[in-house]
Amino acid sequence: MLDSALKEQLKDIFAGLGANFTFDINVSSQHEDRNELLELLEDVAACSDHLTCSVNEGDGLEFTILKNGARTGITFRGIPNGHEFTSLLLAILNLDGKGKNFPDEGVCNRVKALKGPIHLTTYVSLTCTNCPDVVQALNAMTTLNPSISHEMVDGALNQEEVETLKIQGVPSVFADGKLIHVGRGEFGELLAKLEEQYGVDEASLSTEEKLYDVIVAGGGPAGVSAAIYSARKG
Repeated sequence: MLDSALKEQLKDIFAGLGANFTFDINVSSQHEDRNELLELLEDVAACSDHLTCSVNEGDGLEFTILKNGARTGITFRGIPNGHEFTSLLLAILNLDGKGKNFPDEGVCNRVKALKGPIHLTTYVSLTCTNCPDVVQALNAMTTLNPSISHEMVDGALNQEEVETLKIQGVPSVFADGKLIHVGRGEFGELLAKLEEQYGVDEASLSTEEKLYDVIVAGGGPAGVSAAIYSARKG
């Protein structure tokens, strides 16, 4: 499934992996997309000695990422190709501590302070350009907070669920069965909605005091001029 050039790129991307990861696959032997899923994940796993596949008989089609044999809370109910292929790669790198799509420390601490357990489900379309940003943000939150779990669901492969839930657009994010977000979303926006629904452990939030000589409020012409003047004057 993956061409030789892409495989060489993946070997470079995974060269620094420290932990061992397993694609714990549960798929029905009768599922029409079984071979496509297995071929994709086996090709990815072949790019590193730190990646393996475990195939089990299941009712549908899904896989969970294990880190050193333990569940990570990240699940894909679908085949993460197209725009979601990057979501798969980033999930592995984030779990290994080598991802680059995390926000600043203060925001990360807010994620860690969320009260769980929290089970998130994002319904996507593989042709959707907004879906990966949401999937990757929620996967990153799952990496930061062990009380969070997240699964990406390909709506095209799970039409009955889509119809039952009356999903009108993607990405659609459900938190323990409650629809909390539809469409494009940034990390901070998604986090704010989770804080509103689940609350935060105030005791675990670290406070950081920063001292400033000058603060420029506003990004218009006056604000830009003030920032430049202050920088020149030191």
